[in-house]
Amino acid sequence: MKLSPLAPSAVALILSGCVTQGFVSRQVDPIACRVDVLERKSASFDDRAVSIENRLATLESQVSQAQLANKAMLDEATAKAADSAQRAEASATSAAQAAERAEKMFELGQKK
Repeated sequence: MKLSPLAPSAVALILSGCVTQGFVSRQVDPIACRVDVLERKSASFDDRAVSIENRLATLESQVSQAQLANKAMLDEATAKAADSAQRAEASATSAAQAAERAEKMFELGQKK
């Protein structure tokens, strides 16, 4: 049996295509570590996002409550202002009536 001069090259080519488990581990382990780090960072970002969303919901609730309180205070102040305006109008009317009476009394006093 005669071996072809290409036989050693073919055997070397076939054997070089086979990789060992150790080689694969050495190549994949750094990538797996990086993936683990990125997964932890992603989980951390997810946790922070949830925390921020919760804080935002709390702030929105507080703003809503403050707006309701401000509206109540505004309504109360408006009611007080309207009441004060009515009392001022009543006082002005009363003062005008008193001025008319005083003028009439003055005129009557002048005629005597």
